[in-house]
Amino acid sequence: MVTEERKLANGAQRIDFETDPSRYRHWRLAVEGTIATLTMDVDENGGLFEGYQLKLNSYDLGVDIELADAVARLRFEHPQVRVVILRSGKARTFCAGANIRMLAGASHAHKVNFCKFTNETRNAIEDAS
Repeated sequence: MVTEERKLANGAQRIDFETDPSRYRHWRLAVEGTIATLTMDVDENGGLFEGYQLKLNSYDLGVDIELADAVARLRFEHPQVRVVILRSGKARTFCAGANIRMLAGASHAHKVNFCKFTNETRNAIEDAS
């Protein structure tokens, strides 16, 4: 059963959209001159909500919050960057996609807003090219 009172992981009281590369749990950002590397290495136990693991570099809102932050930082803090390399920190996979268990337990409103935020983040990547 899906409820609006779904518990955030690690006792968090709210979803925090304020982050920076030193706080990333799922991404590593490196900039060398005009080349940036974004490495996706999702912490399996780093889900935003209780009740699922982020296996095979699957993602939830927490992973996308970090990606959106990295894209904005590249745009505004590193305007000299001309190439961004996206890579996986996992040996045999890049990304399994959105975490199905997270979606199964989410309210309709969360799913809608998650999809919108994910699309906005991907559009920001496309707009930067």
